[in-house]
Amino acid sequence: MSFISGNGPKKFDNEDKIKMFERLGSLGAVLALIIILMIESGKFGAYQNLLDMGLTAMIVVLAVALVGSVFFKTKRK
Repeated sequence: MSFISGNGPKKFDNEDKIKMFERLGSLGAVLALIIILMIESGKFGAYQNLLDMGLTAMIVVLAVALVGSVFFKTKRK
């Protein structure tokens, strides 16, 4: 999935958009897992509120990735 070709910026088709949303979901899941491990370890007590906000943000990212992926899967030709 190349973003720039020899003739200028590439137009994204639905397959590229699905791949991007799936990668976004994978990254969000890994980051959410890391944040959960940090919360559960208890070593980051001073940053508890920041970790909670980060986990909430990752939940939103996962929801957006799921909705985007499903949306473009239904628009396939």
